[in-house]
Amino acid sequence: MDGRTLPPTKLLVDTGALLALAMRRDRHHAAAVRFLKSLPHARFVLTDLVLAELATRLRARAGATKAVALVRDLLNSRRYEVVFVDRALLDSALGKMERFDDKPLSLPDCAGFALMDQLGLDTAFAFDTDFRDCGYRILPPA
Repeated sequence: MDGRTLPPTKLLVDTGALLALAMRRDRHHAAAVRFLKSLPHARFVLTDLVLAELATRLRARAGATKAVALVRDLLNSRRYEVVFVDRALLDSALGKMERFDDKPLSLPDCAGFALMDQLGLDTAFAFDTDFRDCGYRILPPA
């Protein structure tokens, strides 16, 4: 953040950012923690597809106990809002996947793009440059 503009108060959060926060050995861990601390009033939104991806990847790296605990923490958090993908959001996500067929996007990423559009958000807490490549801002800056 360059100090000239106020950061958004609500951002989409991507799986990679959540993994970075959870895993001390992740290469983005320090940057993720610094970023989160720099925005104490920010709120984050994610889809249940991101939650599923997070649980699967964290279970593989750190075990089921840690994965389940983090998912439960996110579901119970006031700082994180989980949006469950309905048919309309899924259709929009599939449309994004078709639109960006030249990029290797996951369905959770496309659902995130669709949710951002639905909520009028332009910024994600992410380390995945696919967000930027598809026209969205990412924080912290890559």
